[in-house]
Amino acid sequence: MIAPARHRRLDSLEFVRAACALVVLFDHVYGESVRITHWAPLVAIASFGEEAVIGFFVLSGCVISMQQYRDKRRYLQARLVRLMPIYFTLLIASALAMLACGVPVGFWHFAATALFADSLYSEAAFPLRFFIPSWSLAYELYYYIAFVAIMAWPRLVLPLFGLSVAAGLATYFITPHSEIENAAEHAFSFFCMWLCGVLVTRLVGRNHTVSIATGAWALTVGLCLSRVPFSEPSKFDFIRLLGFSLGFALFIWSLLSDRKGDTVRRFDLGLGGRVGVAALVLPYVWELSTAHLPMKAAASAVLVVFTLAPQAMCAAIARLARPVLPFMVYVGGLSYALYLVHYPLVQTFNILSPLPGIVNVAIITALSFALAHFLDYRFQPWVRARLIGPDAARP
Repeated sequence: MIAPARHRRLDSLEFVRAACALVVLFDHVYGESVRITHWAPLVAIASFGEEAVIGFFVLSGCVISMQQYRDKRRYLQARLVRLMPIYFTLLIASALAMLACGVPVGFWHFAATALFADSLYSEAAFPLRFFIPSWSLAYELYYYIAFVAIMAWPRLVLPLFGLSVAAGLATYFITPHSEIENAAEHAFSFFCMWLCGVLVTRLVGRNHTVSIATGAWALTVGLCLSRVPFSEPSKFDFIRLLGFSLGFALFIWSLLSDRKGDTVRRFDLGLGGRVGVAALVLPYVWELSTAHLPMKAAASAVLVVFTLAPQAMCAAIARLARPVLPFMVYVGGLSYALYLVHYPLVQTFNILSPLPGIVNVAIITALSFALAHFLDYRFQPWVRARLIGPDAARP
């Protein structure tokens, strides 16, 4: 089924959003399902789940800053109506599934998740076991609120970005005195990744553009940098995720630039520049990365190919992507619900299902798409029409 018409949406961004959603889905459904054989190459693909979440942050900042809101009240209303109905529906469903599986819900964990106070860095306010992905939605809500200040004072973007980067770097040198300080430090440090999307939108609005070849190459650089953690747990290491977010943001910048046609301010990094950066990145990855040898080799090969022939690679990928574009746009439209609905299904099937693991994976995947379609294409518009109005655009 093709997605309903979307106002002010770009197919290229929806394609990337869908890719992020599918990586997270694969990470959890394949990576956390029991009674299934885990094949090393597929585990390697699943290992990019955290980067996909960072991609969601960048896309969120980009899409929100592209919207034209009449005032701050309208902005907050639109964001809360978008976030809350599906969130609380699946929070309650997750709690009920836990009870059905004999898993304690825990009042404080439920309350923290309901109040968007949960964090993967605080044991006292850990998300519900069947609703772990909620941690990133808590961050999203914080960033939505902070964007109100940016709407009032647009020049705050760069100072907030700089402070957020400083907070992230401080995590390597300053030990927080409490779990609350630790959670707040991480939430603020990830803000710069969300702001990357805001900065990209503003640069495009000022006719500063990047070629698609340079953007795609930058994404491969970011993927390589994401394999080099400097702290534990490595999947939430700030520097590696910042490196990926910058490469991902440049790629999104190039996609937005592509719709503007030729401009006098388009930046296209030449072969010499690409080779120079790659010559710095590759030894860095091979010396410091904790990834297995096949992962290092694969990431390095992709970077080398995009360094030497980015235009040819982009053209080839565009041809391969064209037939699946309608499906990916459809998936992009239900990605929010898909992000939240699959995880409680995985945990429920792990406990209750007697079926073989591969059968569970197939059923969970099918149910995830069916429920996400209902939530994002039926339930969400119904709620929005009653709270805002049927003609309100959905960012």
